[in-house]
Amino acid sequence: MEKKIFYWSPHINQEVATVKAVLNSAYSLTKFSSRFKPYIINAFGEWDSFSEQFEKMNISSFKIFNFNIKLPINGFIKSRLFYIFFSLIVFFPLIKLINREKPDYVIIHLITIPVLIVSFFLKKKTKFILRISGFPKLNLFRKFFWKLSSKNLDKIFTPTSLTKKMLIENNIFFKDKIFLLEDPVIQIRKIVKLKNQKINDLPVNFKYIISIGRLTKQKNFLFLIKSFAKIKNELNNIKLVIVGSGEEFKKLNKLIIQNNLQKEIILVGYRANIFNYLNQAILFVLSSEWEDPGFVIIEAAACNKLIFSSNVVSGPKEFLDKEKNGILFEKNNFVDFKSKILKILNSDEKIFFEKKLSAKINVKKYTIFSHFNKLQNFLSD
Repeated sequence: MEKKIFYWSPHINQEVATVKAVLNSAYSLTKFSSRFKPYIINAFGEWDSFSEQFEKMNISSFKIFNFNIKLPINGFIKSRLFYIFFSLIVFFPLIKLINREKPDYVIIHLITIPVLIVSFFLKKKTKFILRISGFPKLNLFRKFFWKLSSKNLDKIFTPTSLTKKMLIENNIFFKDKIFLLEDPVIQIRKIVKLKNQKINDLPVNFKYIISIGRLTKQKNFLFLIKSFAKIKNELNNIKLVIVGSGEEFKKLNKLIIQNNLQKEIILVGYRANIFNYLNQAILFVLSSEWEDPGFVIIEAAACNKLIFSSNVVSGPKEFLDKEKNGILFEKNNFVDFKSKILKILNSDEKIFFEKKLSAKINVKKYTIFSHFNKLQNFLSD
């Protein structure tokens, strides 16, 4: 009998990695099995632009509201006000939808509170799975609410083993409900095609280091630009290319101009295809304050690039496996950053062959097929 799987992931920015993870997870169910029917809940129109992809991937959707608002919604205050407003009005329509459609599972990704409240009322009819998206900050409210909701949840999925360990140590959920499920980041055939597409917005015949991510405080591009400004004369005309958009664009661009780095640092904005940029780069740098696991390091590894990452608590540290799969620098430590990046750039790249190969092998865990194999077992219990 076909199982009906609902994905709940309202978002205010399509560039967040969770959007890609949800889409790939739902697609894996239709691509590799006929036993599951995935639906993405289009809560307020945030998934409208994905209609063509839904059709190609054989994914259905249910729309609750049509706010017809412009995304992304940037800024802490604006986003929090929207979360509160949306959470207050979606509760009863969501109960009505789940009662009517009777899904076997609802997998909860973003803006989780409305669905966690719903789980108190509908737990006998539908099973609820909480998917931890990103490395969670365990403030008092979140710890209290998650603990309160724990008995209503069938399972909790974490993207990394370090996050799983952290949840167990904090005794928030029942230990036997917590499972590691890696994100479905990679489609190998798609990457092979995308990485060879021509780049039209970069000067030709130059070498560059690349960093990718939303231009937010989390990604810590301020540190990266400041560090690059200090060592630019030691880089032999190597440029820095940053791919992404976000609320810190003006701040970052101002810093670049203040340091007269317009020719050395290029902000190219958001790009749907990042693999052709990765393919041409000589090094991938991640300067984030936190990641879990950090989709871009997985994508960089799939493109056979050496990864140079900040040593943060969760994702990158786990993926790089004690620097077996790349090189770590101490977060916000310019001295460590400088010594290591100059050593990388002044060394024969053959020295790093084993790190790149090991990282590429590690990518296998993050393919949509590997994700499906684990997910189908959880959904078949």
